[in-house]
Amino acid sequence: MYDGQVHDIDKVASVVIEVKEKLEKKIGFPLKKVAIAAAGRALKTKMVRFQKEFESQREIDNEIISSLEMEGVDVAKKKLNNEIGENEKTIYYCVGYSIINYYLNDYSISTLLGHKAKSIGADILATFLPQTVVESLYTVVKKANLEVCNLTLEPIAAINVAIPKDLRMLNLCLVDIGAGTSDIAITKSGSVVAYAMVPVAGDEI
Repeated sequence: MYDGQVHDIDKVASVVIEVKEKLEKKIGFPLKKVAIAAAGRALKTKMVRFQKEFESQREIDNEIISSLEMEGVDVAKKKLNNEIGENEKTIYYCVGYSIINYYLNDYSISTLLGHKAKSIGADILATFLPQTVVESLYTVVKKANLEVCNLTLEPIAAINVAIPKDLRMLNLCLVDIGAGTSDIAITKSGSVVAYAMVPVAGDEI
């Protein structure tokens, strides 16, 4: 692997298989599923505000919130495709997103669940990686006889472990220095407001 991209699928798969077998021996049962945190090589991000209107007051449940977020991510994907243009051959996959703000009847709110509203919205920061980056990871996992149950971006995974939500009121920058890439997440006013990547990390050091 170089700069977060799988170059030799068989060699990377052999390392994954070796690690998998050692873990299985240690825990005493076979591993079947895996979650991937992908490096942000050629990362693209898109910020959108998406609104949903209802004919009358509705109580907001998890299904409605999920629908709001997925439709917002779809709008971000279309926005990215329009900016790339028809001549661009690279196809991008959404590999994760963050909610910066929710809106209840046009007022900012930390969570929508359980509230009643005629209008809800969200500021969504969606992240995208090229098809080749994502598909090579899936191929490696398949060769190791594993199934992908979740895919996200390395800085998203890292920030969820390292910076609790109550600390995101501070203006913080998390830099996840790996071997080939340094992945970056920035927090402000309680939310993650930006993701980025630079292809300089431990290999250069």
